[in-house]
Amino acid sequence: MTSYLGNFLLWLSLFFAISQFFISRKSNEQNKKFISISVYGLLISSVSSFFLLMYAYVVSDFSLVNVFQNSHTTKPLLYKISGVWGNHEGSMLLWILVLTIFNYFIFNLNNKNNYFFISKCLETQALITIGFILFTALTSNPFERTIFNQQDGLGFNPILQDPALAIHPPLLYVGYVGFSAAFSIGVAALKLSEDKKIPWHLYMKPFVMAAWSFLSIGIALGSIWAYYELGWGGWWFWDPVENASFMPWLLGTALLHSLIMVEKRMLLQNWVLLLSILAFLLSIIGTFLVRSGILTSVHTFALDPARGIYILVFAAILGSYSLYLFGTKSKKFVNSNYFAFFSKEGSILINNILMVVVCLTVFLGTIYPLLIEALTSNKISVGEPYYNSTAVPIILPAILIMGIGPILSWKKDDKLKTFKKILPVVVLSALTTIFIFLIYKSYSLIGIAGVFLGLWIIFNNIMILIKKLKNYSIGMVVAHLGIGLMILGITGSTVWQEEKIIKMKINDNIRVNKFNLVFNKISEVEGPNYVAIRGNFLVYDNKKNLITELNPENRFYPVTNNFTTEASIYTNLLGDLYSVLGEGNINSGWVLRIYYNPLVVWIWIGAFTIFLGGVVSLRNNLTKLKSLY
Repeated sequence: MTSYLGNFLLWLSLFFAISQFFISRKSNEQNKKFISISVYGLLISSVSSFFLLMYAYVVSDFSLVNVFQNSHTTKPLLYKISGVWGNHEGSMLLWILVLTIFNYFIFNLNNKNNYFFISKCLETQALITIGFILFTALTSNPFERTIFNQQDGLGFNPILQDPALAIHPPLLYVGYVGFSAAFSIGVAALKLSEDKKIPWHLYMKPFVMAAWSFLSIGIALGSIWAYYELGWGGWWFWDPVENASFMPWLLGTALLHSLIMVEKRMLLQNWVLLLSILAFLLSIIGTFLVRSGILTSVHTFALDPARGIYILVFAAILGSYSLYLFGTKSKKFVNSNYFAFFSKEGSILINNILMVVVCLTVFLGTIYPLLIEALTSNKISVGEPYYNSTAVPIILPAILIMGIGPILSWKKDDKLKTFKKILPVVVLSALTTIFIFLIYKSYSLIGIAGVFLGLWIIFNNIMILIKKLKNYSIGMVVAHLGIGLMILGITGSTVWQEEKIIKMKINDNIRVNKFNLVFNKISEVEGPNYVAIRGNFLVYDNKKNLITELNPENRFYPVTNNFTTEASIYTNLLGDLYSVLGEGNINSGWVLRIYYNPLVVWIWIGAFTIFLGGVVSLRNNLTKLKSLY
């Protein structure tokens, strides 16, 4: 019954999406009622199909292949629910759901003055939705029935059974799919005739802000998961799938700042339209990388080349159509006004260029090994050294400009006046940097640059908040403040990280940084769907006071026959003490990996501050949009 109803709802969604596409093409206000039926029908059918699959997971309905392959009766309820989007088929249903929600929000922006424009947005949004529903129904159907009745399922990848990863994909998908709304609005703007004056940038900005904010927090949660779940002591590995989400974030950052220029001075309109197209195309290419099977990563879902070919062809169709439209229609958005290099406009433009160059650098590092393997059958790897030596040096000047940009004025600024503004911040940043390095007593060029630039951004934005300077968005200031905190955390955890690997027996001790660890005991524990060996380590400070206990585990999941390591971490604002239990026995001892990661918690604090700033800005942008009605 679940299979039949699910397939019916999936094909019903397709019917409403096709209906919306053809009705919105006519752009006739008399068809508003029919478009309304299509939009609401699409939303209701997609919501129903998604929650039907969730119900199948919760009640362990193993008549569905998807539930059988990705769940088990012993799996905790939270992971039964998150298992819905923790696999390829279910995640595509979530993708469609988010698409239809954004489609609904676009529809609700219509009024008698913008009906043609909103219809064109809905036409493109419907085309995107049709493509993904067909992809799901034909190649990735989550409602496919099993041939035989199954008493229990095959279980779920243990390393994906984690609270952070339970909410990571939905947030990431809001980011990815949010750029589809910007794409649709950009295409609709290109279709406008010159006599129609629609402030399309005001319609686009809230969607870009929402996509960028949720993509930021989604990437951050993925990094947190990698940090404590994979057990390698790091939070970013320049994994190709990590890059797949980082690239649209970079273009989204450029797009967001360019929209400010359009809003303030009507500059770079054609550049904004191009970025709105490229940001979404990169989101689809990221989907292709994750689901085609051409990458080997813990993050990847599917290993089916047919699915990858479909996504690649679909991206090519959307890309060809939108870029052709841009090439033929964008001339009407060209503005001949010039602006000074030393101005707010100049700083935004330079940062735009740097963001795009970083994106191209990451794209080359991600795609080049795939091209070499496809053309020559030789495998090469592009890893951390490439990105650290190419992308990082480009990011550093972008951070410097990010600090000074908000202080500059529109049109043209007085250089001497600006220098007087920033001099106290430069001095304070330099003195604080010296103080920090005197504490850590470890020096490197990249470390000095990272700490100084992080403090530079933090102090600049604190100054803006203290002085309550006009014409500054509080959301922008908060987001920039978060980026400064992130840079401090990234620099500290990279430059001053300590690592020790040792084999320890009961009652042995080891000193790491200012901590002394004593191996207290080893024990066997049983979880809801696993058994584990748990180490217990007592952590003392220099005064021999007990600070905390670390309990790293080695887990075995009988259903999936998988072993995992569970790190145990002691966190404070100065750093993390990170422990991972390796192999061993009572006679020879156990291998223990210990990391001390200074300031790493500020990466997560910074990421959540960025998200908060994005949410505040989103609210302000929605207020501006409402003023049009």
